[in-house]
Amino acid sequence: MKTELKRAADDLLYTLPEADKLELLAKSRFSCEARWMTAMAMTAGWEVANRLNLEVGASVAEGEMRRLMKLAGWTGARDDADVLLMVWTAMELLTPKKYFDYTLEFVEPGRMLGVLTQCLACTKVKALGVERDYECGCFGLRAGWYAAMGIKARETLQKCMLEGDERCEILVEVDEYAG
Repeated sequence: MKTELKRAADDLLYTLPEADKLELLAKSRFSCEARWMTAMAMTAGWEVANRLNLEVGASVAEGEMRRLMKLAGWTGARDDADVLLMVWTAMELLTPKKYFDYTLEFVEPGRMLGVLTQCLACTKVKALGVERDYECGCFGLRAGWYAAMGIKARETLQKCMLEGDERCEILVEVDEYAG
């Protein structure tokens, strides 16, 4: 019976489009994050919820990037091209364009500009009317990626949709690359 059920489940999953399966996983992840953040804010307040969101996000993202690096055969980001490829690949895989619209480019050596014109978290936060309380968790996410990639980088938020701008602009300055 167990073997037949497994075979039936595998057959069904095989027929489902890969993009739909990835979207299901993304929606599940975003739903879990939203519920966790709401519960934390209601229980402990926004200051604690934001701090923990950054910490947990960085930890999860570091693990995600390490797994991606292993799959891709990467050992670390040794230059701007590595940084751009690794971050772009993680964005494509983990933050689907349907929910996040972004560009990334190095504007000069060691300085990358990320521009987001659509962000699911921002959309939901604005809909709930808590944009004054919420601190973007994406900074934790990228901090985790950078740690896994073996780089030291600083980020400066130049524009923010939560503050009324039409897009977010984040300047990333890489201070040190992987050895």
